[in-house]
Parts: sequence; structure tokens; C-alpha cells
Amino acid sequence: SYSQKDVTLYSSLFKEEGNLLVQLDNLVTSKLTGAFNVTIKALFFNDPEGSKEAKGHFGGSNNSYPTFVPLTPSTVGDHVPPIVYYPDSPLSNIKLPAVNYNTTKLALLVSTSGNAAEEFWFSNVVDQYKDYFLAHNRHFYGHGSCRVINVYVNGIRVHSTNPKPYVFSGGVSPTLWNPIVSTGSFDLVPYFVDLTPILPLLWESPSSVLDIEITNCIDDDEKTVVKSGIGSNWITSASLAVWEDETVDDSFGTLESIDNTTAIKSFAIAPPFSGILTQILKASYQNALLSNITYVYKDGTQATNITSYESSANQTSLILITKFGDSQSDLSVLKSNLSVSQLDPLTFEPIKDFTMLTNNTLKNKLKFLPPVTSTEEDGVADTDISFTTNLTVKFNIGLYSGLDPMFEIKSKENGTANFTISSAGNHGTGTMLHNYTLSKADGSLYSRVALADNGTIVYDNITETVSSLQNEEETASTTILSYFSKIAELDWLTQEEINEIGYFL
Repeated sequence: SYSQKDVTLYSSLFKEEGNLLVQLDNLVTSKLTGAFNVTIKALFFNDPEGSKEAKGHFGGSNNSYPTFVPLTPSTVGDHVPPIVYYPDSPLSNIKLPAVNYNTTKLALLVSTSGNAAEEFWFSNVVDQYKDYFLAHNRHFYGHGSCRVINVYVNGIRVHSTNPKPYVFSGGVSPTLWNPIVSTGSFDLVPYFVDLTPILPLLWESPSSVLDIEITNCIDDDEKTVVKSGIGSNWITSASLAVWEDETVDDSFGTLESIDNTTAIKSFAIAPPFSGILTQILKASYQNALLSNITYVYKDGTQATNITSYESSANQTSLILITKFGDSQSDLSVLKSNLSVSQLDPLTFEPIKDFTMLTNNTLKNKLKFLPPVTSTEEDGVADTDISFTTNLTVKFNIGLYSGLDPMFEIKSKENGTANFTISSAGNHGTGTMLHNYTLSKADGSLYSRVALADNGTIVYDNITETVSSLQNEEETASTTILSYFSKIAELDWLTQEEINEIGYFL
């Protein structure tokens, strides 16, 4: 395997000597006996102007890279990674450090991913039905199919975002990811939480605390009486990125307003003796903050920044299980929005604004095949488990200044696989088509299309002339929706969501 990660944002950590810790866990059993041989290289690029994205995220005026404050340090020692296994180890009551008055930007960087019972959280069913098909040897994890990351400061929710539904190199079927892994599975990019509007709170109250929550959405429904929580393990680390301006002598300000809204809808039905379970979850989290900060510079001048910050996380998921668990279909549509607008102090009209839009779509149709009994070398009978899968993973992200795109990334993977889990050795086949496009405001384009078939790369085409992926005609199937009339009648689903569900079905 080969992976490369851009660490330009962390340039301040490389200005002096330090220790680099790399952890690569290996599960060793009687059948998994392999050792890892690892080579690490550092690449340095001479860029006189530096990275504008890293120096001033969302168009910040800072001309330097941030310094970092770890929030999840290792309690064992430098030889153990500074990570937390959430929710077994909560991320609550984290004391925020005091920040200097010349701090002009503050961000929380959260790296997290679901593992173990939470690796495929987007396919988990509500607790009521997680054991519904046990009699047919089909096990499902609970806590529902929605996850949202919420950030609180002094008990006030300041940010919400969707976790990316990563599919790792063994995910669903290992034969899908040979020799090309799913986009992002080797590079978990931190979630960026802009905490600049709460700077006045940190200047006024040195005892401010931070809480990071990963919720199952259902528990946030006011009608929910018994809380379900989430499973283990969300492997998480967090740090603060601090931008300072040496020309600033003093600063003051107020957090003018904070508004939050939450809306949760859920629907699950399993008719007796039908072998069918249908589940739909829909969640919406909205946050809006308005801050007023004045900076006093060493030359005696002042500048007042009135800034609006908005973040939202929206999810819609459908799970359809038929044939008593032998056929499983999952659809998840996740949309996150983060926008920052600088307002005119007199008119409150936007002077400039930046918006980050992130969309993820995951579709998976998995069918178990009739079991086959095999005999091991010691004469003991064993049953092979075989299944087929058709998986689509889409990831789109864009940064916009007003209506003008600064950059857009569109990634899509679509593949099919057959896989057998056997005591004599797992085996299978798989084909995956990868599409990736990056376009920038300066007109530069990068596109890569690669097809992997049973461990062999059929083609890998790189071009700088294709600007975007082709859109699919995703229209609803009236016949199917009439059969699933209960879904179409849900008044809290938009027409777009009904179309997406109809096309998926």
C-alpha cells in the first residue's frame, strides 16, 4: 500500500526538532501472521507564497501558519498515540486554553472515524429491530443509521457536521479495494470547526470548556424517552489551531447571538412474518453565530469585524431489509454546510462571504447466497458465507466565494463484488470504477478515471481537460413508490429525497 498526506497546515510543528509517532496496528492470530515493512519519506516543496488555504482558511487575512494546542493528549506517554475511543472515553469538559488578544482566528480540528460496531454506522438499524432477524442468523448493529458531530462551548452548541462515511480497505468486500482503495480511506481529513466567533468568551472566561459529541440523532428527538447512544469505537483526536497577528496590540468584542435548531424524523416498520424491515431517518441541525470583534493595532488604528457563522448538518437514510435479512439495501445522503460572512458595520450587508459545501452519498445492495457446507482438513464441517454486493460511494466538496467556486472536488466509486468467507480461506472477485475530479478557480482541472478488475488495473487515465463528473438521471420509480406508499406519504421528506429513494429502490 502507498499513501501520501499533505501536512502543510502543520508547518509550525516542523520549525524545530521533534518526534514523529506512526502507529500501524496489526492483528496477529493463527491465520493472520503477517508483518509490516514500512518506509516513510518527507517531501518538501519550495512555495514562496505559501498555501493560501492553510494560512487563511475561508479567506482569513493571516499571513502565517497556525500554532497548535493538543486537546486529547496521551495519558500514558509519548509512545502511545493521543487518541480517544469515544464514547467509552467521553470528549466532555475539555478545558480550553487561554488565548492571546492578538489571536485573529481559532479553529478546532477533529479527526474521528467509526470502527468496530460503528464502522458501518450508516447501515445500523434502530435498537427496536436490531435482533429482529437473529432467528435467521442475521445480526445487525443498533443505534440507528444517523451520526452527527456536535461541538459545544460552555454548554452552547456552536457547530454541527456530518461524519464522512469512510469505507476502509476491508469494507463491505475486500475485493472491491484491490489495488485501489476508497477515496479518503488512507487520509482521514480533520473536520474544521471555526471557533473564531467565541474568542470574546475565551478572553472573558479563562475557564471555558469544550464538549465534542457524536450523536445518533434519534436521541435528539424531543419525543425520545429512552436514549440509545452509539456503539464503540469512534477513534478520535482533537486539537486547536491558533492564528496570531503580531501587528495587533489589543482586542475586544462580544458574541452577539447564537441560534440553534434541531429536527429529527424517523420511520421504521417490520410487518409480522413478512421478513421485511423498512427504516427511514432524517435529521437536520442548524447553527448560527454572530460576533463583533474589534482589533487595536500597534500603529493606533482599529478594525471592527462583524461576522456571521453558520453551520448545518442534514442527513436522510433508508434501510430496506428483505428475505429475513438475506437482502440488505442501504442509502445515505449527507449534506453539510459551513458559511462565513463578513458584514459591513454600518449596513450589516455582506462584504465578502465564503461557503464550504460537502455532500456524501452511499448506496449499497448486498445479498447473501445460499450457504455451502465445506469440510476442513481435520474433518470438521464448516459453512461458507457468500454474498454479492453493489456499492456506490460519492463525495463532493466545494469552497465558494459568493457564487464563485474557489475549488470543487467530485469523487465517485461504483463497483460490484462476490465474496466468500470460509475457514479454508476467504476469496472472491471484485470490480470498481473510480472517478475523481478537482477544479480550481484559476481554471485548472485534474481528472482521473481508473478501473480495477480482480486486482488488476484495466486502465488509469489522467487528464486535465474534464471539469466534472457526469450527472446521473436519478428519477423516481412510480411503480416501486406506489408499493412503498407509506414512504411516499411521509410529509417530512422532500421531493428530492423521495426521488433519490425511488431511484435507489
